[in-house]
Amino acid sequence: MTRTYRKVVIREVTGDFRTATHVVDSPWAEPGPGQVLMRNRYAGVNGVFDKNLCANRIRYVNVTPGYEMGVEAIGDVVAVGPDVTHLKVGDAIAVAKLGSGYREYYLADAAKAVQVREASAEILTLIPTGISAWVGLHEIARMTSGETVAISAAAGGIGHVLVQLAKLAGNRVIALTRSERKAAALRALGADRVIDTSSENLREVLTREFPQGIDLAYDTVGGDVFDTFVDHVAFRGRVIISGHTSDFDKPIEDVLQPRMYRKLYWKSATVRGFQMPAYPEYFDMGCRGILDLYYGGKLQVWVDPTPFVGVDGAADAVEHLLNGRNLGKVVVRFP
Repeated sequence: MTRTYRKVVIREVTGDFRTATHVVDSPWAEPGPGQVLMRNRYAGVNGVFDKNLCANRIRYVNVTPGYEMGVEAIGDVVAVGPDVTHLKVGDAIAVAKLGSGYREYYLADAAKAVQVREASAEILTLIPTGISAWVGLHEIARMTSGETVAISAAAGGIGHVLVQLAKLAGNRVIALTRSERKAAALRALGADRVIDTSSENLREVLTREFPQGIDLAYDTVGGDVFDTFVDHVAFRGRVIISGHTSDFDKPIEDVLQPRMYRKLYWKSATVRGFQMPAYPEYFDMGCRGILDLYYGGKLQVWVDPTPFVGVDGAADAVEHLLNGRNLGKVVVRFP
């Protein structure tokens, strides 16, 4: 085996992935007790998170020079440390850990690695993104059947999974996107009403076509989309905020409007914030649930077809996602 491998690290806090990071050679390290060495096959791209990590704006992280990038990886075990008995060389595993993704090899905690059938880009999309979708809808939002469910950024890595989960549960799905290409794909996926917000006014459409309101809204965009969902939530409706990509890296905006309880109280409606790391007790359940659907042929997984190869392709992949050119999950492939 090679005695060094390559990885992406932050060398300067600039707020821009390309200028903040560079590729370095890292010395080889054998797995210690409780560890396995994984050869990465694919890394997941999380553009807004990556950008804000490069600006040291992630609240639970203190970025210093040399900080390792990438939070999702899938690959093959190439070496096993002492006392690890449930994994062996050749097994496929997925991990979700800061520093695991944009690198050729990774020393993983064997107890937290998820063993899967194959190290594919599709499985990478489901772990952890698909798990977040499953847990967010089933455990946090308490989705039932016969509801009207609205999903922002519906053609993205998590959005297209949310659309399918809501449809599989027997719900009417409103899918938001910003291009006709993505809108057509969402219609083919089964969305009942696709709203192209680049050409349609979201508030007007919801007022005109859904006067009874939205039973469940799953939002990752924030801004006016979130405000509109709150204004149109139905009696006993739920709004899940699982990100706010529209203004995550912008100064906090002071918004002058009635306090939210005036909009929610008389409807007995709720708003809940959701990050998957805050609910580790649901991880295994969500993993089984989403993989069972995929292996059972009930779930399509969209992997963006644009090729990004190796650590040198990471910056291009991040910019591709931030510019909204993706359809589905953006990944970096390691040959």
